[in-house]
Amino acid sequence: MAFVFIDRVLECEAGERVVALKALAFNEEFFRDHFPGMPVLPGAMILEGFVQAARRCLAAKPGGDDLWVLAEVAQMRFNRFVVPGEVVRLEVDREKEEDGAVWFRGRAYTGEEGVGRLRFAVRPRASAEVDAGIPRA
Repeated sequence: MAFVFIDRVLECEAGERVVALKALAFNEEFFRDHFPGMPVLPGAMILEGFVQAARRCLAAKPGGDDLWVLAEVAQMRFNRFVVPGEVVRLEVDREKEEDGAVWFRGRAYTGEEGVGRLRFAVRPRASAEVDAGIPRA
């Protein structure tokens, strides 16, 4: 993947839990346009960090891989803006497996302050391609 939104994994309980960090440099490309004069981290980037963390969690299982894609997002909430210079800690915990998707609960923090939370599901990339009618290569 060309765009990696995780700098470091602090904890990983294979297939169950992962804690990862992303340090936000002032020169990150997305800060230029979001928003001019008031740079803040786009919520979509926080979501991408959660998905990448979940993929690493699942890949850490024996025989696991990182070929998972976002399937569904539920109960997404943001408490405040995240700005350049902050470090985002993403905590991702597995909740359940249902209909081929794995559900996670994610929480984002800067320091001890919660900045966002959500529930989301990922599914294996191959099954997502079939569901969307995309032929496999």
